[in-house]
Amino acid sequence: MDKRKRNNYKFWHSPTALIVFFLIFILFGYNIIGLIKKENETSHKKELILDQIDSLKKRESSLSSDITKLNTVEGKEEIIRDKYQVAKEGEKMVVIVDEDNKGSEVSQGERVSHGFWNWVKNLFGK
Repeated sequence: MDKRKRNNYKFWHSPTALIVFFLIFILFGYNIIGLIKKENETSHKKELILDQIDSLKKRESSLSSDITKLNTVEGKEEIIRDKYQVAKEGEKMVVIVDEDNKGSEVSQGERVSHGFWNWVKNLFGK
């Protein structure tokens, strides 16, 4: 029996057994690193999905408040006034025109030419 213990002891401390144990250790380490990466990806995706859920809940509450507003007479009237720019009978409507838009409304024939070359052309006639 003493000889068996010695052979068993020699086997576990031999370079072959140590190399096998080292390779198994490397394999487990590699798998653990892969699991850690997958866990990080999963937690990131979970955060994104939770953010999407929050934004969808906010949108749902906004839309439901808009729906309840549209179910009232005042809400319908407001939407019609905004969308079609109409007034009730007996009301007056004021239209404000921007100064910037006046220049763009000049017709093709009335267009005023600016610049050096246009000045030279006008100097010698059209």
